[in-house]
Amino acid sequence: CDSACGAQPWRAALLALETALPGFADGGTVATVILSNHFMRYALVPWSAELTDAEEQLSYTRHCFARVYGKAARQWEVRLSQEVSESPRLASAVDAELLDGLRGVFDGAGIRLRSIQPHLMAAFNACRSGLPPTSAWFALLEPGNLCLGLLDHGHWLQMRSLRIGRAWHEELQLILEREAYLADNPLMPHEVYVLDAGGRDASLPEAGNWKFHALDHGLAPTAMLPAG
Repeated sequence: CDSACGAQPWRAALLALETALPGFADGGTVATVILSNHFMRYALVPWSAELTDAEEQLSYTRHCFARVYGKAARQWEVRLSQEVSESPRLASAVDAELLDGLRGVFDGAGIRLRSIQPHLMAAFNACRSGLPPTSAWFALLEPGNLCLGLLDHGHWLQMRSLRIGRAWHEELQLILEREAYLADNPLMPHEVYVLDAGGRDASLPEAGNWKFHALDHGLAPTAMLPAG
């Protein structure tokens, strides 16, 4: 579908989905929605011993998004990953109106919506077994979008979501060099695991100290987030 501009950039995608869904309804169809990273926001939430229950953790997560994105974050629905104590936790946020719209579209088509998943989480969970147990970068490419995360023994240390052009081979190298420079860490890993969700270009960059590995984009998601 054509991308939409303005306050609701997801509107065109929702309308296209609404048009297409009736052709798939047969009385027993069950659906899972994976939301493009174009529609998602991500943040790393520092661990805090002062947060004693789920409500406090959620409030703190909302505060983290508001600090970065401002008043717009008030209209978002947020989710927080479950990590071991003393590790940063990855949080996702999406426009609550989009979620309401999705549920309404599937209800109208008579299709049961089992789950709604951020693309980053679905892709990471599907590819987790192909990632090293030590430190590495995880790069998830969609047309026009890059999610780049730094992992250390399975835990997120950094996460960025940014726009990227067609010449992503060169852009990715420059972005990694910038991240390494800003971190100023001599132990920064140079192993990069790339999942190209568009599947348009099987080749990987070749650059100096960086070693790139392709991940299988055909794997099915293995973890679900509740739609309700």
